[in-house]
Amino acid sequence: MHYLTIDDAAAWASRFTKKKVTPSNINYLIQYGRIKRHSLAGTTVVSQEELKRYYTNYSNTLQSKFTEKLGEDINWRLAFHNVKEKETTKHVHRLHPYKGKFIPQLVEYFLDQHTDDFKKKVFFQPGDIVLDPFCGSGTTLVQANELGIHSIGIDVSVFNCLIAEAKLAKYDLRSVAEWAKRIEQAIARQSALLKVDEFDSRQNELISALNKKYFPSPDYKYNLRQGHIDEKKYVSAVMAEANEQYEKLLQEYDFQVHGEATPSSFLNTWFAKNVLNEALAAQKVLKDIASEEEKKLFMLILSRTLRSCRTTPHYELERLNTPVSGPYYCYKHMKICRPVLSMLSMYRRYAKDTIKRLQEFDELRTDSLFSVLAGDARNIDIFSEVSKKNDNFSRLLKDNKFRGIFTSPPYLGQLNYHEQHRYAYEFFGLKSHENLEIGIADQGKGLQAQKDYIEGISEVLLNCGRFLADDCHIFIVANDTYGLYPEIAARAGLTIVQEFKRPVLNRTSRDRKAYGETIFHMRKRHTP
Repeated sequence: MHYLTIDDAAAWASRFTKKKVTPSNINYLIQYGRIKRHSLAGTTVVSQEELKRYYTNYSNTLQSKFTEKLGEDINWRLAFHNVKEKETTKHVHRLHPYKGKFIPQLVEYFLDQHTDDFKKKVFFQPGDIVLDPFCGSGTTLVQANELGIHSIGIDVSVFNCLIAEAKLAKYDLRSVAEWAKRIEQAIARQSALLKVDEFDSRQNELISALNKKYFPSPDYKYNLRQGHIDEKKYVSAVMAEANEQYEKLLQEYDFQVHGEATPSSFLNTWFAKNVLNEALAAQKVLKDIASEEEKKLFMLILSRTLRSCRTTPHYELERLNTPVSGPYYCYKHMKICRPVLSMLSMYRRYAKDTIKRLQEFDELRTDSLFSVLAGDARNIDIFSEVSKKNDNFSRLLKDNKFRGIFTSPPYLGQLNYHEQHRYAYEFFGLKSHENLEIGIADQGKGLQAQKDYIEGISEVLLNCGRFLADDCHIFIVANDTYGLYPEIAARAGLTIVQEFKRPVLNRTSRDRKAYGETIFHMRKRHTP
């Protein structure tokens, strides 16, 4: 058997897969039990044969699974499988989590000036204006800015608009750093006041000892994946011991994780009392920030921090189920994890990360104009709303109209977009417009839901069509499982001129079934 060091394994895997594989990627495979760790003369090594077997099986299984489910005509180039997560979440694209967004590389592919075997012509030029009537967290607008294209985004969710505006705003980063420090100090004072640190430290010691004893990494994960351990039976016995020790710790400190900290039962259920008190202390500082842009930015940082502090198991982050008050076995990390009892360290990390990402975007951004409009794209008067914000942009828009649309409407019956940020709506007192969402998950995917969806998306395209240039190009990213978009296009007076089908490989969901999207290229019906 031939063994490779971690660095050599990464180099070999890069040659074998024809894409960049880093030492971190190899370590990930070891940590999560995909391949076994060996040791030679005190150095960690892996088997080249096992590595080859893993990548061969992964590649073959992946392509066959997607081809069988989605068909032979899928465009693997649009999978962007060679693009690292660092690039798909580059600069401001990771200022805040957002379910349902597309990666910036997909937007860039259609907005930029390259051509290839699939994209045979250039659709947009610098100085054009592009519209996203379902702008979500602002991915289209950010990428348009990078390319020197003006952009306008619309969304019914005021929190989505806040995310997009915070990403695109231009900041005095020295002022941002100063306010970040003041908010951190407010959180630290509140944290010290409630003396959570000592209890949390003892809890960490308890969990660390249990993980070292019962879930040693990576051996436990490897044996689990090889079927050598009955996870359910094994975990049940360990957690009985863990809960017994944790109860003793609670009694020793007379500590209570949850409690009434705000008027919101939702917040009190899904956040530790201490976390909410720290967040309230931070929120008081926001009132002193004169700049509305900076205030929105720190609302975003606090929201990102709060989201990471929810007392939900890591394997249920996408859909809240049952809150936890103590140690639990994590099916995602395959070890014992615990709820967050203080937001201080998380806030420090996110504030620092935000400033770094803003600096990175500053080096790429252009002077192109942008505007984010909170409203219903089915009936909003775009010209009127833009004129209230920027006279120059308003004149430019009226003279030229939109060169096109690049958007991804809500997918039928998949998400409740307001619900994913409910904690932010309740903590900041934001007005919810969830009754205006199209294709909401609560309405299901039945025939009536499909009819309502067709009507809703058609109304958006009809309304936006009033502001589009005659020779515009419309790109809609959709998972059209029920074949609704041909009728939507017909109702909106549009013609589908091309369809680009792509496999979606970088999903965060535990559901790893083959999943694809279609990018519909549409034009006005009378346009040749």
